[in-house]
Parts: sequence; C-alpha cells; structure tokens
Amino acid sequence: MALRKKERRITIAIGLIIGVTASSMLVRHALDVKDEQAARKPGNYNSLQTAVGQVKFPPLPSSIKQAVPNGIVVFFEGNRTSLHSPEQDLVNSWVIETTGSFRSERLFILAEVEPLIEGETRFIRASEIYVKLKDTDEEELFESSLDQTKYRVIGMNASSQEHIVQVRNFSPSDLAQTQAYFNSLALVQSTRFPQWNPPR
Repeated sequence: MALRKKERRITIAIGLIIGVTASSMLVRHALDVKDEQAARKPGNYNSLQTAVGQVKFPPLPSSIKQAVPNGIVVFFEGNRTSLHSPEQDLVNSWVIETTGSFRSERLFILAEVEPLIEGETRFIRASEIYVKLKDTDEEELFESSLDQTKYRVIGMNASSQEHIVQVRNFSPSDLAQTQAYFNSLALVQSTRFPQWNPPR
C-alpha cells in the first residue's frame, strides 16, 4: 500500500531525526574516546609525565592551568634556580607548549613557581632570548659567530635594540646554559628572557 504525501513527509522527518541523533551520539562518543586517549599521553596535565623523557612532575598549580588551560608539559625541573629572578628561592619549572589550531598560536612557555608557597607564577617565552650588543656595528660578526644548529637571530626589538634569538634547546637547564653562554661573549652587553603575559 502506497504512503500518502503527508505520511511520506512524516516518515522522512522521523528518519532524519533518528539519523542526526545517531550521528551526533557517534561523534560525541568518538570525541570522548579521543579526550580519554589524550589524557593518557605524556605531557597532558593529567598524565603527570613530561612529553620529552617521560619525567614525572607534580600537579600543576591552578595559576598555570588558568593561564594555559590546554597545554602540553614538555619539560619539568624541580627545585632549581629561577631564570626570571636568580636571587630568589628555588622554584619548580615547567616548559609548556600552548595548543592552538594554527602553528602561529603555539608557543613554548616557561612557568616558574616556588614549590612551598605557590606564590606568584612567572611566565617567560622559553624558545627566545633577547641579546643586546655592546656595539651595534658588530651585528654581522655576532650573527656569524652563532652555532646555527642551536641559535638563530629572528629579529630585533626596535625599542630596546635587542636581538631576538631563537633557541633550539629550551629545557630549564638548557635555557640557563644559553644565557650563561651569551653573557660570556665579549660582544654582548646584556641578555634577558622575554616575559609572557597570559591572554585575558
């Protein structure tokens, strides 16, 4: 027996509703499985293991989670000298890769927190160091002297006349060694790691 026009429309509508509902349930299930798998991967905040070397790290303070809600912990070093303020007490240091849809949205951030008081959290960009030369005429000599497998000049801070040097190795220990290396060069007047401010 053939369905009338109205009955066909109702049947098609019911079929569409069932199809959309089933599809959305499958998509939701797939996303839940993906989130569960991601939560077990090293570097995820819940994994408590770094992405590089699978080093165990303590749970991140809420200040870091709020500033970088969906990051990957690349490196962790505990009870070490601060790169931001060397004169202060020892800090825990996490290097975190921020996540984003585009490569330009991904950064490496060093977060430092005093382990006992969880006071102020300081953030710096981990993959760059600013270097000021004693003589601006020595720019070519400075660039040619760099080991290109470790460092690359990617720009200049026009207001401070500092070279922005990209750093290939950026664990907290690597960054301390990098700063010590640049400070030891006769051409260099000063160095600093640029501060990173969480987006509001």
